[in-house]
Amino acid sequence: MIQEPAKEELKVILKEDSFELYEELYYFIRDNYNVECYWDMGGKYGIYLLRFQKSKKTLCTFYIRNGELGIWIIYGKEERELFESKPTLFHEEIIKIYEETHTYHDGKWIMLDLNDRTFINDIKNMLEIKKKPNRKLTMCGYCCDECMAYAPNIKKNDKRDELSRLWKKYYDIETTPDQIYCDGCLCMKKDAKRIDDGCPVRVCVLEKGLQDCSECKNYPCDTFMQRKGLSYEDATMKLKNNFDNKEYHEYLFAFDNKSRLDRKTTRNNSFSL
Repeated sequence: MIQEPAKEELKVILKEDSFELYEELYYFIRDNYNVECYWDMGGKYGIYLLRFQKSKKTLCTFYIRNGELGIWIIYGKEERELFESKPTLFHEEIIKIYEETHTYHDGKWIMLDLNDRTFINDIKNMLEIKKKPNRKLTMCGYCCDECMAYAPNIKKNDKRDELSRLWKKYYDIETTPDQIYCDGCLCMKKDAKRIDDGCPVRVCVLEKGLQDCSECKNYPCDTFMQRKGLSYEDATMKLKNNFDNKEYHEYLFAFDNKSRLDRKTTRNNSFSL
């Protein structure tokens, strides 16, 4: 395994059009699925590979090539039955690739090459057949599954010492590790512990009966902006030479809520049209 390459390097390898496809699919997965990202060298299939995986079960694999993005999805029996029952969701070319892909004992290993937007919705539909979205977001769009302050993550692997250091580095927040513990703003237990019990966003979302801020006609409002986290671009601009790609993705990506909700709003608007 290797560290995640910087965006700047991926842009150079993929070129502009394919990098845009990569980012759209990358964030579609990260916004909708509780998976971990494993980077490695691509070998004969590309320069790099990126595997989206959870508990040793792989959602899909990206292959980063010169000017092209490859997607590898493996369908077992149940996924094949679902795919074959929904032919209207897919272009004829995708169905042809599927039909021509050999079925091994462990399923169909479907490889798709992308260099334009023609099949991007087909890929998203194929991923949703592979696994239903299961990402857990807070009311302001933080990502509980990625957050090292979230109680289940602390119990699994306590990284609060490092998170405390990085909150100071990126947000100028002074918090000791023992103060970092959160059951999540969606938790309704009377004894639930939260980093900020007085969060104005949580109060507003509950009062309006919404799931999160992206459903509000006033998004993004001043109340939301009080809890806006640093995007990748914000963090690189703020930290400059002190920015660390690995620590951002491991510890700070969870709090990039505006980028996440902007994408969700765009998807919802596109669907409604």
